[in-house]
Amino acid sequence: MRQFFSALATCLIAGGAWAQTTVTLSVDMNNEVVSPNGVQVAGDFQGWDPSSTPLTDDDGDGVYSYSFTTDTAMTLYFKFVNGNEWNDGMGTEYSESIPGACAFDGNRMLSVDGTEGTLDFEACYGSCAACGLTTVRFRVDMTNEDVSPLGVHVAGDFQGWDPSSTELTDPDGDMVYEVISSFEADSGSVIEFKFINGNAWPDPNELVGEECGNANGNRLLTLDSDNVVLSADAAGQPYCFNSCTSCVLPLSVTFTVDMTVVASVSEAGVHVAGSFQGWNPGGSPLTDNGDGTWTTTLEMAPGTYAFKFINSNAWDGNEENMNGTSCNSEGNRLATFDADNTEYVACFNTCPGESCTPDPDPANVTFRVNMSEQTLSAEDTVFVWGGFTGWQGGAIPLTDADADGIWEHTQLLSGGANVDYKYSIGHPSGASFIEEDGVYVLDGDTTNFVGGGCGVDNGFGGYNRRHVRSGSPEILPVVCFNKCEDCEGSSASVGDLALEFGLFPNPTSGRIVLTGIDGMASLQVLDIQGRTVLSFDNINLTQNHEMSLEGLRAGSYQVVIQQGHIRGVRRVMVQ
Repeated sequence: MRQFFSALATCLIAGGAWAQTTVTLSVDMNNEVVSPNGVQVAGDFQGWDPSSTPLTDDDGDGVYSYSFTTDTAMTLYFKFVNGNEWNDGMGTEYSESIPGACAFDGNRMLSVDGTEGTLDFEACYGSCAACGLTTVRFRVDMTNEDVSPLGVHVAGDFQGWDPSSTELTDPDGDMVYEVISSFEADSGSVIEFKFINGNAWPDPNELVGEECGNANGNRLLTLDSDNVVLSADAAGQPYCFNSCTSCVLPLSVTFTVDMTVVASVSEAGVHVAGSFQGWNPGGSPLTDNGDGTWTTTLEMAPGTYAFKFINSNAWDGNEENMNGTSCNSEGNRLATFDADNTEYVACFNTCPGESCTPDPDPANVTFRVNMSEQTLSAEDTVFVWGGFTGWQGGAIPLTDADADGIWEHTQLLSGGANVDYKYSIGHPSGASFIEEDGVYVLDGDTTNFVGGGCGVDNGFGGYNRRHVRSGSPEILPVVCFNKCEDCEGSSASVGDLALEFGLFPNPTSGRIVLTGIDGMASLQVLDIQGRTVLSFDNINLTQNHEMSLEGLRAGSYQVVIQQGHIRGVRRVMVQ
C-alpha cells in the first residue's frame, strides 16, 4: 500500500476566529547548488521582489525556510529563487520553474485561512512536493455530466479506495474538476483509480475501456516522473468522465513568425509562450524554415488564447508590449482558434495583416527626468530601467552633474522601435525604492501615462513610459518624475539640445494645434510601432499651426519636428 500524504491542492488549518496563522514556507535545496546570494521567496504577499525575503537554513540540513504571521484569509502565489534576482539578463533564470502538476499561472499556490494555528509548506526546489514524493494533478472534465451536489471525487489504491476523502474542485467554473495529490511511489509504478460523480460507491462511477484502464474498468496511470498532469492527449486536455478521450477533440495549430525584421535572432532560438502552455518562455520552440520565418505546430483545444513570440528562451527576449494594437490582450497577442482557424502568421512585434517593419538602426537615446518635485537625500540615486535593461535587474543609474535637478543618461539602444521604461529613486531590486506608477494629477484631474500620451498599460495594473525609436540619436524631452510633462514652473528645458513646442488638445479626436514654433521645418507623425503615418517636408510652421490627424486609428502617436539639426518630439493620443 502506498502511503498517501495529501489529497488537497491547498492546506487549511482550522482555528479560532480573529486569531493568526503562522505560515512557514520551506524549500529543500539538497539537489541544487545554492547561490552565494542565498535563497529567496518572491510572491504577491511581498510585491514579487526576488531580493527582499531571504530564507535561512539554521540547522544546515539543506532545507531553507521563511515564516510570517497573518490574520487575513488569502491565497498566496509565490515561487522560490536560487539567488536574489529573477535572471542574469542573458537567458539564465534564477527562479524555479514550477511543474505543471502544481503550477497556477506558472507559480505555486497556497491557501491560508488566517485563523489561529500553523501552516507548513515544504517542497523540493523545482518540484511540487517534498523530495522523494510523487505528485499527480488529477483532472476530469464533467462537461457532459450533471454534477452531483455531493461533489466529484477520486478513489484509488494510493488512498485506500475511499470514495469520499479525495474531493476535486472547479474554482474557475470551466467544468474541469481537479485535485493535487502527493504520495510515496516508485518511479515507473502504476496506480489504479477512478472518478466518482458523488462521494459513495452507489453514486455514478467510471467504467472505462482497456485502452486507458484494466478489465475492472479502473484507470491506470504509469508514474514516469515525480510530477504528473493527468491528460488524455498530447494537447494536455483532461479526460472526459467515463471516457478514455477528452470531451473536446484537440486542434493542430500552426504558429509562424517572420524574424527578418529583427537585427539578430537569439542563439537560444525563437519560442512562443502563452496561456495554452503555462506561459513557459522556453517550453515551445519554433523551427527555422531557412527563409527568416520560424514555425511550430501545437495541439490545443479550441478557444481564445493570449500569447507572445520570444526571441530567446527567456522573458528578456519577448515581444514588446502590444497595447494599442489590434492584437492586444493586456500587452499580449490574442487569437481564437477553431476548426476553420488553425494558423497564426505575423511578423515579430507586429500584428497579423500589418506590414512588417524592420527594427530601427541602433542609436543613442538620452533619458532626462526632472526630480525637482521629489525630496532626495545625498545618498539617493535615480535609475532608469525597462526592456533594454532586462527590467529591474539591469537598472542604469542617471547623473545630475550640474545639480540642476535634471538627471540624465545616454544609452545606445538597438532592437525594436518601442522602448518601454520607467524611472525610480533607488535601485529597483533593492529593499526600498520608489518607482513611477504612472498615475498623477494634471489640471485638477487624475490621469496616467496612457492618458498623458507618454506610455502604455503594463498589463499588471500599472503603467510604463514608452518612447518610439527613430534609429537616429535622440534627446528625450525633460519630464517630471511620474508625469508625462515637465514639472510645473520648471525652466529645465534645454533649448540648445532639443526643439521645444506644444500641442493641444491632447487627447484629440482628430485635429491638433502646434504652438511655440515658427519657420520652415519637416514634420512626421509616427505610430506606436515607429512607422511614419504622416510626413511633411519643408512646411512653414507658424504660431498656432493647425493640422489634421483624422483617419488615424485610436492610439498613441509621436509628432516629430526637425529644424536644421534640432529635433523635438511630443506625444499625442488620438481617441
